[in-house]
Amino acid sequence: MKITQPRLENVLHEDTEIQTALEKNDEDLTGYSFKSQRIEGVKKSNLSVQSCIFSNCSFGACSIRKSQFSDVVFKNCDLSNVNLTDCGFHRVEFTGCKLMGTNMSDGTFNHITFDECRGEYMNLSMSKMRYIQFTRSNLQGAGIEGCQLMNVSFDACNLMEAEFYRTSLKGIDLSNSEISGIRITNLANNELRGSSVSSLQALELARMLGVEIRD
Repeated sequence: MKITQPRLENVLHEDTEIQTALEKNDEDLTGYSFKSQRIEGVKKSNLSVQSCIFSNCSFGACSIRKSQFSDVVFKNCDLSNVNLTDCGFHRVEFTGCKLMGTNMSDGTFNHITFDECRGEYMNLSMSKMRYIQFTRSNLQGAGIEGCQLMNVSFDACNLMEAEFYRTSLKGIDLSNSEISGIRITNLANNELRGSSVSSLQALELARMLGVEIRD
């Protein structure tokens, strides 16, 4: 599966405060590189963020709803508990980011990578996700229910107790991720049908679903 990388402008504006950029450009942030900034209490909707890099930035008590992020890189950022509901993400990279409790529900995700991120209890429910790669990321307890997944991969991820209610995992390889306690509906509506798991995972899933295994 090939993920298209962000297409960044050759020259980005630097040494600008995010708050200043927002005040200057109202609802449009295009062509910026933000480094080591702390952003507090930003409340925005219908924001357009394009061709930007956020490095070592921290977002506290922020709500950015119904916004569009295109060709954006988040590197070593803290977006924990940020409200990003009903947003669109296209060609976006999250690398080494903290996303604990981040609310990204009702989102649209296309060509996105999550690499070595901490996303415990993040909320991705009711989202449409195409060409998404989760690598070495902690998604324990994450809400991924009611999602439409197409060309999504989980590589060496922690999916313990993640909720996949009403989300089909058909065609997804879970064999090298930790899936203990994964939350699915029941055997009649088995979200795992068509996925790939290891033999040890299959035994654990069978027990979880009430299947008796006999020698």
